[in-house]
Amino acid sequence: MICLGRGEKSVSELIEVCNLSQSAVSQHLRKLKIWNLVESHKEGRIVFYKLKNKKAAELSRKILDFLKK
Repeated sequence: MICLGRGEKSVSELIEVCNLSQSAVSQHLRKLKIWNLVESHKEGRIVFYKLKNKKAAELSRKILDFLKK
């Protein structure tokens, strides 16, 4: 979710920004869609994802910061 916190991104952008494999990004996005945290739309063959609620990214960032301490 942190990778989507700065706005809409395609799967290929998420792979690059998050430094994850395509399969890992796809699995994360599938779960986030199931949990109703992201929405997507298609432009041609490219699917773009964005958070439905910006507060989810803030919460995710705070949890990550806490765990790093």
